[in-house]
Amino acid sequence: MAESMQYNKAISHITSADPILARAIAKLGPCTLEPTHGEPFQELGESILYQQLSGKAAATIVGRLKDLYGGKWPGAQALLDTPDMRIRGVGISNAKMLAIQDLARHVLKGKLKMSALAALDDDALVEHVDKVRGIGRWTAEMFLIFTLGRPDVFPVDDLGIQKGVRRVYGYKKLPAKSTMLRHAEKWKPYRTVATWYLWRVVDKG
Repeated sequence: MAESMQYNKAISHITSADPILARAIAKLGPCTLEPTHGEPFQELGESILYQQLSGKAAATIVGRLKDLYGGKWPGAQALLDTPDMRIRGVGISNAKMLAIQDLARHVLKGKLKMSALAALDDDALVEHVDKVRGIGRWTAEMFLIFTLGRPDVFPVDDLGIQKGVRRVYGYKKLPAKSTMLRHAEKWKPYRTVATWYLWRVVDKG
């Protein structure tokens, strides 16, 4: 697969440039990141619902929301036609409800078409989706990584990445942003793959 070949090239570059991270990569094995290339409304909507929650809790809420629409993510109009109390009833906070409703309005206005988003470079896409309520840089970066499969994304504000850098490089506390960016400079233009491994370092303990 083209993605697998790209990951091999990325891993070769990272391991040559950074022997310390290379040891972690050797223990963790191949990169299995598989971008979804899904529709922006569902991908960004689920990202909003996952904010500040554990993966298990967020997945439960997403599942309950889908149950309102026959087990599928709703269309933008269907969501807007749903009474607020029904949305809140599945465990979605008021702030997140307002955010996914605003996202739905952007979709209906044609402002978040996948073809248009895919044509933007990383920084331009972050700026574009940041206009939606409840979507900041972190959510945009997750979209770049997990939906579009962009190769050089480094979410420096992500707590999991901060913990991963601390563990791999032996820092006693969470590293400063400048420290993280200094490490990440070595991984360009494949920072997404390095990011994936840093998450796995934390997951595997």
